[in-house]
Parts: sequence; structure tokens; C-alpha cells
Amino acid sequence: MTRSWVRTLLVLGTVAVSVFLITVLQSLLTTLDSMSNNPNSSNRLVVRHKSGLTQVLPRSYENYLRQQPEVETICGLQWFGGYYKDPANFFANFASDEATLFDVFREEFGAAGITESQLKEYLRDGTGCIVGESLAQKNGWKVGDVVPLTGTIFPISPRLTIRLIFKARKPSDENVLHFHYKVLEEGVPRFKGRVGTFWLRLKRPEDIPRLIERIDRHFANSANETLSETENAFNLSFVKMLGNINGIIQGISVAVLVAVLIVTAGTMAMVIRERTTEIAVFRAMGFRTGQVLSLQLAEGALLVTLGGLIGTLLAVLVAGAVRGVMGTVMPFFADFAIAPRTMLLCMGTGLAIGLISTFIPAYAATRKPITEGLKTL
Repeated sequence: MTRSWVRTLLVLGTVAVSVFLITVLQSLLTTLDSMSNNPNSSNRLVVRHKSGLTQVLPRSYENYLRQQPEVETICGLQWFGGYYKDPANFFANFASDEATLFDVFREEFGAAGITESQLKEYLRDGTGCIVGESLAQKNGWKVGDVVPLTGTIFPISPRLTIRLIFKARKPSDENVLHFHYKVLEEGVPRFKGRVGTFWLRLKRPEDIPRLIERIDRHFANSANETLSETENAFNLSFVKMLGNINGIIQGISVAVLVAVLIVTAGTMAMVIRERTTEIAVFRAMGFRTGQVLSLQLAEGALLVTLGGLIGTLLAVLVAGAVRGVMGTVMPFFADFAIAPRTMLLCMGTGLAIGLISTFIPAYAATRKPITEGLKTL
């Protein structure tokens, strides 16, 4: 491996970049998949306007939804879309029904350790808000601080007082701010009696299909038809906006694998061809064919393994940077990480490529007659 440092470093670099790309892409796919497969959302249902998220529903729909025997509680949410100080400082913020928010999303707030006095203080203060711990740390906020939000969708800029900083089970659930729904209604009178989405918590997950059909049938042919779906399906709709992201990522991964296989195979074929005489000498000295072949395979495997380790380390470092930079802009990136199984899969794939690309030229070299290999001496 040290005979030609330039060639060795180039192969290491090629393998490292390839493993890095595949690891990051597969981890991104895993993160997106987890967003649309949240086990905590198995008994939550989202009701929104059939025409899209830019349309709103009448608040009066809540009466019918609450009367359904399968429904445990219901919370209205409206995306506010404001920013703090600078438009670049963007994060998720919602106007929400403060009285039922913690009941509908109890799993997300399960790790918060919220006390009754804190909850009462938030409910009492009409201009109060709650923020996730990650978001508070990023902006240096503490309980009692005033957070001025500048509206982008709505023509108001509320000044909100932090009454509670919560800790969630997932980092992505901490990059959010909730404030009282009446702040939005009072600031935008024309929006009073309207809501973006209703989030329903059901008593039993198995009731979801039946309830979805009943709700949408009830509001069919009305001025504001509904589209009811599970929370996972609702989250998946955002992923679909990116297009066939799964096919794109898998296609890129296959292309990278083919490229690294070609590069590694070409390099190892060149290396082994240069050692034809040395291989013949080894065999003339009594080394068995299997031993010589094993030496060649070990070199290829070591080369690819080192490149794979470098690529995996780079992927872990980049994942940490992505969480810090993109976590508040796109909340699901707060959960972006390189899973151990992804590392093992990429390292195993790289090792397989190293063995395959080495085996073919090495086997051919060891099958040549010794006399033919010694001719170049």
C-alpha cells in the first residue's frame, strides 16, 4: 500500500467520499421515514380542509367532531409562520388551543416534567407561550423573557411571554413555540371562528378508519369539505412534496456504489498486474495459491475499510452540523443522526466492494503459470 502513496491516497479519498455520501443519504431517508412513522401518533387524527393547508375550516366543525364517541379530546392548531428578530431566524410556531394542547400531545410533552403551577401560569397569561428546550437554548431564552414574533402570513406581531420551557423525547419536538389561539383571533378579527387543522386524540387506534370515513362523509358537499387522515399520513404528505425522494436517494446510492466499484476494481487490477512477477516468486518459494490470494484480498479489504472509516467519521461530523444549523428551520432535521445500523451497512457494503474488486484480478494472477510470471525477471 505504501509503494505508491499518491495512488493509495486517491483510492482512500474515493472510497471515503463514496461511503460518506451513501451514509448521509441513507440516514436522511431513515430520518424522513421516522417522521412519517411515529408510533406515538397511532391514536391521533388530523382533520384539515380538503383543498389544502392554505385553506381553513370553520371553528364550528369542532362541535361535531367533539360529539363523536371515539374522540377523547381535540385541539385546534394554526401555523403562524412568524420569525424572531431576523427572517433568517425561522422556527415552527403555532397558535393553539392551550386548554387541550397538552392532552392531545401528551407523549411529546411526556419528558417535560411540567408542574401544575407552571401549567396554570401559562393558562392564566393570555399572552404567554411555551417553547422547547432546544429552541430556548439556541436563542438564549428563559422563563419570563418576552419574545416578539413578526408575522409573515398574518398582519400582527405579538409580544409573547415565555411561561414554560419544556423538554421532549425527540429533539425535533423541542424546536417549536405555541401561544394562545385567542392572540391570533384578537389580532386578526377576520380569522375569528376559523382554524387551520383539528387534531383529534382517539380512545382507540382501531377506531381511526371508521371515524375518518364518517367525518369526511358528514362534511361532503359542504362549502368547506374536509380531509381526515392519520398523523403519519399527514406528515408523509410533506415528504411527498419533495417528490419521489426514496427513489432519488436509492438511485444516487446505486450510482455511487457502481462508481466506487469501477474505481476500486481498476486500481486493484493495476496494482496486481504490476506484481505479477512477485506473485510468481512467492509461488515458486512454496506459497500456496490460497495464501497469495489471501494477501491480495487483505490489502484490498484494508484499503476499503480505512476509506470507509474516514467516510463514516465525516458523516457523523456533518450530521452534528446539520442538526445545529437546520434543526430549527426544518424540525425533522433535529433528529438527523447516523444510526449504528446504517454505519454497519455502509461499512459492510464497502468491504464487500473491496473484496469483489480485488478477488477477480488477484484470482486471475494466481492462476497464471509460474514460468509466465517469471519471464519479466
